[in-house]
Amino acid sequence: MIESVSRRAFSSSSGTYNVRASELARERKLNIFNVTVQFLDDTQHSFQIEKKAKGNVLLEQVYQHLELVEKDYFGLQFTENGAPPSATNTEITRWLDSTKSVKKQVGANAQFWLAVRFYPPEPSRLAEEYTRYLLCLQLRKLLLDGRMNAPKNTALLLASFTVQAELGDYNVSEHPPNYLSDLCLLPKQNAEDERRIRELHKLHKGQLPADAEANFLEHAKRLDCYGVESHPAKDYNGKDIFIGVTSIGIVVFQNNIRVNTFSWSKIVKISFKKKQFFIQLKREPSESYDTVLGFNMRSGRAAKALWRCSVERHGFFRLRAPRRRALLAALGALAGLAAPTVPRTETMALEDARRSRSTNRSFVRRSSSRNRERSVSCASPAGMRGSRVTAHTEPPPRPAWTDVSRPVSEIHEGDFLERVLRIPLSYVDESESGSEGNETNECNGGVRIRLEAGSDGLFGFNVRGGGGAPVLVSRVASRTRLQLQEGDQVISINGQDVDEMTHEQVVQLIRNTRGVLTLVVKPNAVYAPEEPGSEEPEACFVPLCSEESRLSGDALEQSILLLGDGLASGNALKQYDTLLRRLPDEPTNVSKLPCNLNKNRYRDIAPYDSTRVILKNGPTGDYINASYINMEIPNSDLVLTYIATQGPLSTTVGDFWQMVWESESNLIVMLTVLTERGRTKCHQYWPKVGNIPLKATNSLTILTTSEQNHGHYVRREMTMKENTGACRNVTQLQYTAWPDHGVPEDQAAFISFTQLCSQLRKHAALIPTVVDPDEIEEERELDPPMIVHCSAGVGRTGALVLCEVALALAARRQPLYPLDLVRTMRAQRPMCIQNASQYKFVCESIQTAYTQGLTQPCSESGSN
Repeated sequence: MIESVSRRAFSSSSGTYNVRASELARERKLNIFNVTVQFLDDTQHSFQIEKKAKGNVLLEQVYQHLELVEKDYFGLQFTENGAPPSATNTEITRWLDSTKSVKKQVGANAQFWLAVRFYPPEPSRLAEEYTRYLLCLQLRKLLLDGRMNAPKNTALLLASFTVQAELGDYNVSEHPPNYLSDLCLLPKQNAEDERRIRELHKLHKGQLPADAEANFLEHAKRLDCYGVESHPAKDYNGKDIFIGVTSIGIVVFQNNIRVNTFSWSKIVKISFKKKQFFIQLKREPSESYDTVLGFNMRSGRAAKALWRCSVERHGFFRLRAPRRRALLAALGALAGLAAPTVPRTETMALEDARRSRSTNRSFVRRSSSRNRERSVSCASPAGMRGSRVTAHTEPPPRPAWTDVSRPVSEIHEGDFLERVLRIPLSYVDESESGSEGNETNECNGGVRIRLEAGSDGLFGFNVRGGGGAPVLVSRVASRTRLQLQEGDQVISINGQDVDEMTHEQVVQLIRNTRGVLTLVVKPNAVYAPEEPGSEEPEACFVPLCSEESRLSGDALEQSILLLGDGLASGNALKQYDTLLRRLPDEPTNVSKLPCNLNKNRYRDIAPYDSTRVILKNGPTGDYINASYINMEIPNSDLVLTYIATQGPLSTTVGDFWQMVWESESNLIVMLTVLTERGRTKCHQYWPKVGNIPLKATNSLTILTTSEQNHGHYVRREMTMKENTGACRNVTQLQYTAWPDHGVPEDQAAFISFTQLCSQLRKHAALIPTVVDPDEIEEERELDPPMIVHCSAGVGRTGALVLCEVALALAARRQPLYPLDLVRTMRAQRPMCIQNASQYKFVCESIQTAYTQGLTQPCSESGSN
């Protein structure tokens, strides 16, 4: 009884305290790890995660905070010293691994930077405008801090799009002459840069922020260094190089010039051992051995970082689904270092975006410049800086220079480019209406789509393929993306099947459509990355020959401006890539005869039968791997004549000198060295100074009388003698500054060399044809050809021909279109100018010659 009372007495004041639970709560609180993330618009936010949390936890918090949908392209960077990533801090910059502990990766330093990790090869395929905006911010940072290089013209154009996106339309009252001085647009920005950016800014009138950013990305993606994560290394000669990893493969840069590209389709295996990084290439049918390239990295960690970067990018861009880890990977040393995997691939990301067809959410644009009101002409809610914008309600991106005619009264100062560059764009539809009435429905396993043309007759998409290949949608304007997507296969157009149509017929059928265009397409969710240059050009680089354009200004200046725009946008190179390398209806049967096969240095480069040089007294027959190339200069009597030939083999030296003798040429231009990278490019077909004469054939001997080294070229004087006693002096110019797998560094030196070749051309005497003793007919000029060769006789050889012809046209104030000149050359010898880097170099050299006044007028009969 007493015990029971006692319990009741104490029950009203009893209590408990859970000591263990409080300790656990305290431990959980102490296990919180604070991290700071800086975003691409320079804002920061703090996140809390557990100390043992893995990287994917932090990544998901960041993506949710930003409401980032296309998150697969982004990642978090951190540095070992805590300093922001920069051009001088790249070696110690790391990516957060989603499968490992955050704390173990960064240690006590918990500062991260959001960055683009995988650069989409086609930014237009991104579903959300917000993603494209973040990509623009990333590229601007790279250009400003020197981690990404761009030619001057391209950098100025990109800066002008940045200004348009941030400040809106140019307005004289709102934008004083120095309105760009407060904006950081270019490294080492000066007053001349700001003047040129201002002139370009005037041309972008009407572009909303989304338009300007879309144009920014269209130009930036064509830069050699776009999407390249560079790693410093040394080649086998000990030269400093950078190895970059991109969506298309592994590239090698030297002096900021891409000197080699190894596409993923050509790579068999990548590996590293200690400080060395190895690339094993696919064996060619003609090879009996594997090609393995080795590069020396700065450290073992650097080699491993490059290897990881390569594996991850290959997995993201080339695989349809993430690669599964090998079962033995957990055994560590027994299985070797396990290759990293990506959680998702670009194919999966594109499929998700394809299925969702989501409309873009609104977001707030932030600018790195001071706040400015947009001009009154476009001060709409969707066009204000810092306002909420929605891409699917906006018109498609406008081109840098439009093709819309305007009254003369509306043309302002600085609009000269807009008036003269009348470029017919392939897909851009500038109409704000036209999306109404579009319909889609199922049809025979495909989807029927009806598109209305804009006011200019454009439907807002491009196509590629045809001629036996599937016809695919390759580029889509923003207003058309709700109906069409890149990769859709076109089955029929206006009820006509396109299976048997060529690409030209498909394009013409679309262009001839008036009103509504009816397509039946097969949606294609899988996008396979293409090799560079496989897509059709965005714009035609031959201006429309209208009377207005002829009267609007100097034709030469217009063509130079057009060329500059093409180089800045990258479309000039895309146009080049569409050219036929050889004419299919021009046979090369003579080169394939059994007696002539061994006279070809390269089996795939042979002269057309119709333009080949035929030897009259050749020591081994009438065949030599050489072609006549005649380039006519319009509005003059001048025809620049050439013999383009391969570097002589040891067995064809006699044929080469017999060709020189029979052609009556006095000038040989050699554009290669004898050996490059251990491979013979040309046999030494001349004797050294002081040596005995070379017995080239039974009737010809060659003597070298002098040799002078002028730095980037060597000049040799030679004498040819025939058994009959006849002799001729021949000059050989050997250009030595053209590196293997690259282009010369000095454009001015190449221009001066080309001009020297023109001056040394032998012009035939003016021979009057007498019909009547009292009357003399017009004199005719018959020039012997200049003999030009490199190794194959097509790449560098074509570059010199193109440069000399362009200088001759410019000297006579004739418009010049390099694309047409290359087409004319290839009609006479296949594959002239072998790659885009050679073509780009010559085009930039032509620009330099024109802007520096190196193209002086000359008489029609004089030397160039």
